[in-house]
Amino acid sequence: MPFGLLILVLLVGLFVLLQLIPVPRNPLVRVASFWTGIVVNEQPHWFALILLLVTGVTFASGDVDSPGAWLVVGLALFTIGGLTAVTLRMFRARGVLRDSINDLSPSATTHLQGDPPLLGALLAPLAFGRRRVEFRPGISYGPACDSNLLDVYRPRNVKVTGPTLIYLHGGGFKGGSRKREGQLALYRLAAMGWMCVSASYRISPEAQFPDYPIDLKRVIAWARSEGSEWGVDPGRIFLAGSSAGGHIAATAALTVNEPILQPGFESVDTSVAGAIGLYGYYGGLEYGSLRPRGPLPSSPRDMIHPGAPPFLLVHGDRDTIVSVGIARSFASRLREAGVETAYAELPGAQHTFDLLRSVRNESVIDAIADFAAWVESG
Repeated sequence: MPFGLLILVLLVGLFVLLQLIPVPRNPLVRVASFWTGIVVNEQPHWFALILLLVTGVTFASGDVDSPGAWLVVGLALFTIGGLTAVTLRMFRARGVLRDSINDLSPSATTHLQGDPPLLGALLAPLAFGRRRVEFRPGISYGPACDSNLLDVYRPRNVKVTGPTLIYLHGGGFKGGSRKREGQLALYRLAAMGWMCVSASYRISPEAQFPDYPIDLKRVIAWARSEGSEWGVDPGRIFLAGSSAGGHIAATAALTVNEPILQPGFESVDTSVAGAIGLYGYYGGLEYGSLRPRGPLPSSPRDMIHPGAPPFLLVHGDRDTIVSVGIARSFASRLREAGVETAYAELPGAQHTFDLLRSVRNESVIDAIADFAAWVESG
């Protein structure tokens, strides 16, 4: 009996099963689906290759010599079939994103019309294109020391020609890192001529709402006051965020020049060209240790108003951390208020789909570029 192959098949098979079954209701299973899906759901072909190699070695070693061994081989092939289904599902994201951008205008897509860089996306999950980008870390933008630092990404040795993207990480308002999710977007957009910023912000329990959007407003203020030397065009600033960062980005975009969110810098113009939410949470924060304070609602859903800047919202239909229904409802409310909104539900995508370079993530970045170009064309 090839016990090594059996253990590998059972382990990978469980991971694949969690990505293919209907979205579970049990909280523990949902968390397990999230953690196993971070890599398996974005780079499934590597697991298929490993299973093929181990199965081949098992045959070459003469260990397939009993009905039980053949059963293990059959399970391995079945699991490889599941990984193939997960791989093919990733490719559907591009068409969904293309349709969502074309909802804004039939001619809005440019980058999404072509194919993603398949070879790099499939073979180099951590290759973000750093050689073409100048990276400047740890720039202070506010009074909260390490919690008010930002990193700058801009094209190396050439002038910034694109808009500015200010990105906030996820982490449930309690953790996270500005150097983790979104790295492919920051490097790739910077290589395309954008000026990109990834910022830290104060988190719970030391901070509560509205401290988070106040910090983002400080980043916008920094971009307007000091960003010119980095290539920031004040009229071309886009906000983006993943998970909790999506909540903060949406809140800031919907509360332009709100004095309560700009203590000590009330006169600064904090308007933005558009907002981008990736697997964002858009509900209220009246739970756990977050303890919102002040008169403003803590949910961006309650801040929607006509005349707000355009939104691009991207969410996975298998997100087990933030239900896709939350994003769907937020998009619907934006549209009802007359806010131009592109909304895409990515087939098979989990939470944190922007952690690695993948076919899906490459397509999301192309959608961001097309969305920004459409906004600026108007």
